[in-house]
Amino acid sequence: PGPNVPPVYGLEVSDLQRWEEDVLKPALEIVESFIQGREPPAEPLRMEHDEKENKRSHRVCELCARLIIGDREWAAHTRSKSHLHHLKKRRKLEESGRAGGTVGDSGDTGTSDEDGSLPLP
Repeated sequence: PGPNVPPVYGLEVSDLQRWEEDVLKPALEIVESFIQGREPPAEPLRMEHDEKENKRSHRVCELCARLIIGDREWAAHTRSKSHLHHLKKRRKLEESGRAGGTVGDSGDTGTSDEDGSLPLP
């Protein structure tokens, strides 16, 4: 979440019999405090935010022939079913190439990472 994202508040919603006391009343108090410009009676939830995360990084996944923008998206892509399928396929091809005794094949694909990515400048 960035600076334009309002705070998020957690409310106890598991007991429907206590909906008005546990959810409605605290929610209305929080909204009223914002409208009146005063401090809400409840503490907002702490949101995880990685200061080192680069949302604008560009990486090319050569295995999947895709451009991925952002560190979080890159991490999600490298764990995706599609990417893992391509990675497994490439490893299988490399193993069969080595087993076949291919001359001159070093197995180097020219990528910067084992996962088949190339960072863009």
